[in-house]
Amino acid sequence: MTIPASSATHVNPSISPLASDVHVLDSCVTGNVDVIEQGIALLDTLSDDDYQHVAIPYVNSSIGEHFRHSLDLYYSLMNEQKTGIIDYDFRRRGSPVEACRTTALREFEHIKQWLLALRSGDIYRHVEVKTEVSLHQQYSEQLTSSMARELIFVAAHAIHHYALIRVSALYCNADVSADFGIAPATASYLRGQA
Repeated sequence: MTIPASSATHVNPSISPLASDVHVLDSCVTGNVDVIEQGIALLDTLSDDDYQHVAIPYVNSSIGEHFRHSLDLYYSLMNEQKTGIIDYDFRRRGSPVEACRTTALREFEHIKQWLLALRSGDIYRHVEVKTEVSLHQQYSEQLTSSMARELIFVAAHAIHHYALIRVSALYCNADVSADFGIAPATASYLRGQA
């Protein structure tokens, strides 16, 4: 598929995938930090009760459960250096972060610091990814990707969960930013309509 010149993706020329010792914030890291900071900003406005509330029938999970799930995918990326694989089947269901807003804040800050410490050599290297792919039987696929691709995926995944979190937060009358749960491409479209 050819991308028209008017919608070509901006590439930061100061980032070279081969310059592993360079420490300049890459656009996918910046985007992930934006996602993390959105989560932190919302957590700062929620009460502990709001964090644990399930807005049935609109959603089936609490804000805390959605945040835990998003955090788990980030931890799958972080753990890759220890385990040698990004395992998206890693889940901490029932862990304290689902019920404790303060724990979620600490975890988001920890992930933010990890992101800010990444160098271009960390971002553009090949990684192995494993995930289940079937609803009816336990089938997993393992494939090669790049950390950059997986960072992009994890941010997009978090944004989709943020859209669900938004429903619960609004149900609780929380102060939710207008762009919380909005995908970057949607934000660009909306700016173009203004």
